[in-house]
Amino acid sequence: MGKVEKGETGMSDKIKTLLFTIVVTAVFTFLVSGINAALKERIELNRLVARQKVILSLFGLMPAEKIIAESEVPALFAGETELVKFAGQADFTCYRRKNATDELFVFAFSGQGFWDNIVGFLAVDAQNMQVKGIEFTSHGETPGLGGRISEPEFKARFKDKPFANKRQDGLRLKLVAEGAAARPDEIDGITGATGTSSAIEKIVNKALAQFITQKQGGISN
Repeated sequence: MGKVEKGETGMSDKIKTLLFTIVVTAVFTFLVSGINAALKERIELNRLVARQKVILSLFGLMPAEKIIAESEVPALFAGETELVKFAGQADFTCYRRKNATDELFVFAFSGQGFWDNIVGFLAVDAQNMQVKGIEFTSHGETPGLGGRISEPEFKARFKDKPFANKRQDGLRLKLVAEGAAARPDEIDGITGATGTSSAIEKIVNKALAQFITQKQGGISN
């Protein structure tokens, strides 16, 4: 029998090592990709459920005294709400309760805050032209200052504010210095966060104007 040269043995070992490395890398990459895909799907689902909970809350369907499991939220949302189809442009996300006899609508808003985008939802009574609630789902405002927009006390300042008519300054709602609100269409801003207050004023007025325009154009469903 012929002898195997040392060079051939060394080359064979190198090939085996290379193939093993390739296989291990491929398996690891596949596993990581699968985990990332699963995590991404879970993250997106969590975001969707969080968004649905906010909308349900603005419709009064998430009472504090009633515990609703996260897994039950999508079914509750699908059973209780529907997307409003306006006759005008479609790029306006708005919801109402199914088979509702009232004129309560919840719609999304977004705009540039003092530091980052501010995203959330407004609930309005279209019959009486009043704001019924506001929620902020995403913002990057300074904690303790502009970040106070997430506090219940600040959000409560929008409750029942009328927006049927424009003011002389062209606004439907005006954010003023904290404690200075004197008119029904004025809302106390946040002391030390003038930039955030101004941004909220602009974002909310823009969202209200968009809703009014869409509503006047008619609803097709």
